[in-house]
Amino acid sequence: MKAFVAQIATKPYDSSLARWQTVVPICPLVAGLSREDGEYILARVSKIAAAAGAPLAPEHCKPNLYIVVSADPDALLKAWNKRDVWMFGDESDQGGPKIRKFLNSNSPIRVWYNAELYSDEGTPLGNTTGCQSALTCRANLRATATRIAFNETRDLTSALILVDGPRARGVNFGQIASYIAMIGLAEIRADPQVADAPTILHLFSRAENERPAGLSTWDEAFLKALYRTEHTDKQQLAEIKTTMVQEIAP
Repeated sequence: MKAFVAQIATKPYDSSLARWQTVVPICPLVAGLSREDGEYILARVSKIAAAAGAPLAPEHCKPNLYIVVSADPDALLKAWNKRDVWMFGDESDQGGPKIRKFLNSNSPIRVWYNAELYSDEGTPLGNTTGCQSALTCRANLRATATRIAFNETRDLTSALILVDGPRARGVNFGQIASYIAMIGLAEIRADPQVADAPTILHLFSRAENERPAGLSTWDEAFLKALYRTEHTDKQQLAEIKTTMVQEIAP
C-alpha cells in the first residue's frame, strides 16, 4: 500500500501535494456527451468528491474541472489552444516537455493540471514554476522558519480531462466516471506503475474481463486521506499512507 501511494502521487521536491481547496472549490463541466450521459458523469464525480471531502462549488459556478469527450481529441486541443493560449497555465509560455507529452499522448483518458501556490491562510502567491518576477509570484510575508510545515501549498486551480471516445470504447460510463474522479481529485502521475494494486488506474491496462468496475477501497482511502490530512505537513505523504492503512484495516 505504501508503494502504491508513492507511485501514484505527484509531489515536486520540497513542495506539498496538490489538491483542491475551499478557496478554489471544484466546479466540474462535462462536454461532448448527451445531456443524460453528461449529467450521469457529473453526478458520479460529484458524489465521489463529496465522499472524499473535496470542496465542491455551488451551482452556477465558473467551471475549472473540464471533462471533455471527443472523437478527435488532437484536433480539439489544437483548436482550443489557439482560442486560449493560456490553457496550460504558466507552462504555456515555455513550451516544455510536459505540454508535448500531454499533446502527444495516446492514452484513452489524459489529464492536464494547473496549480498555484497559496499561503497557509489561502492567499494566492502565483505560479508553481518559480518566481521570475513580481508579476508571477507574490512574497509570503507571513512565512515562518520551520522544518515541519510548508509555508505555502500547491492548490489545484483547474484541470482538463480529455476522453478519447474511440480509444475508450469497451468501458461503461460508471468505470469512466470513477477513473475521471480518481485523476481529477488528485494530481496523479501520468504513467503510474501500480503493479497488482487494486485500483481503477488499471482500467485501460487490463483485459476486458479483468477491468475494475469502479474505485477500489484503496482508491477511496487514498482520496479521503489526501483531503483529511494536513496540507501544510511536510510528512503528509507518510500520513496518507498511515491513514489509508487505518481506513482499510479490519
